[in-house]
Amino acid sequence: MSSKNRRIAIIGAGPTGLEAALAAAEAALPFTLYEAGPTTAAFLRMWGHVRLFSPWDLDVSPRARKALLATGHDVPSGDDCPTGEELADAIFEPLAKLPALEENTRFRTPVLAVGREGLLKNEEIGTPRRARHPFRLLLTDSRGREWTEQAEIVLDCTGNYGTPNALGDGGIPAPGEESLEDVIVRWVPNFAIQESAWAGKEILLVGAGHSAQTAAVELDALAKRHPGTRVLWAIRRAEPIWTVQEDDPLPERARLLRQAQALASGGSDAIEMVPGVVVDSLARKGNRIGITFRDSGGGQRGVEVDRVLSLTGFVGDHQLYRQLQIHECYATSGPMKLAASLLASRSDADCLTQRGQGIETLTNPEPDFFILGSKSYGRNSSFLMRLGWQQVDEVFEWITKGRVA
Repeated sequence: MSSKNRRIAIIGAGPTGLEAALAAAEAALPFTLYEAGPTTAAFLRMWGHVRLFSPWDLDVSPRARKALLATGHDVPSGDDCPTGEELADAIFEPLAKLPALEENTRFRTPVLAVGREGLLKNEEIGTPRRARHPFRLLLTDSRGREWTEQAEIVLDCTGNYGTPNALGDGGIPAPGEESLEDVIVRWVPNFAIQESAWAGKEILLVGAGHSAQTAAVELDALAKRHPGTRVLWAIRRAEPIWTVQEDDPLPERARLLRQAQALASGGSDAIEMVPGVVVDSLARKGNRIGITFRDSGGGQRGVEVDRVLSLTGFVGDHQLYRQLQIHECYATSGPMKLAASLLASRSDADCLTQRGQGIETLTNPEPDFFILGSKSYGRNSSFLMRLGWQQVDEVFEWITKGRVA
């Protein structure tokens, strides 16, 4: 079958999925873009009030800019940093409405699983016969209807947001955590809109990354408006490892880090940093939540709070392809060849220094299945949107030249 007739399934209508759909449309390749949410960039909109570190010039791909300008859309540019909502409204929503994408996009259509028609995971290992069997995608919709569709090429662009990381020690749920899932918040709230739900409360904030830093800064501002607000900010390490880069090319990142450092150093009467602890257990205490901390020496401390804000990050949905022959890194859960290449190229460096690692690093033992975008980096945090766009270029050059894996 020629590349022109090979059906492409693109899973996820975020920044990388939309880029892949644009590339498929440009190449006149048949594709379907599946999105679980009701709109494009659905997860981004969950924290849409948060301002990105990256400016407009880093947030819009050349392909997207060209496509939107060709249809008369204004495309922001410059050094200002948009919020997630502003980026989705100005770029991703208009892209999804381009005729070539709109007619091939299925919103509210989660892909539940991907397999090979007629084959199991352990069959046709390393033989060319495996690629002759189409992929079989299990789909559902908002009414609970289920059905299957086929594709010859699958691009998993679902991102790293499938499952939130647990609160407990070692990355597993703490005792009592799962029974309290209905009251644990796992993304940065819009405190301006939800102010009454947080004002005057005693709050446990867990996490040390940029999301937790953002929440701490916003909670400090909330406490200034509502002096009864108190925050316990718990982190695993004995002290935060936050380094402000001199002349940081992303000024918003540097500003956040400086604010977080000030709060961690006692700069707010409303925020108490609790370093070097893990959440050992949680329990309902009437209308409150009992928390037990444990430190590295085994000592315990019990507190009670009104709200729990767990910002410990997310991991991708790796169950999606459990019946496929995917070689994953044992440490990052990213594709093994890409993970090895990132390790060799010192991927812990700043995200702005990262470059595409080449098509060979994106291939899997499973022919014609590619993991692109932030999910391809797994637990490596140095991903930037432009890396996903480069991956799309690499994969579509491979496809259009008839060299599908």
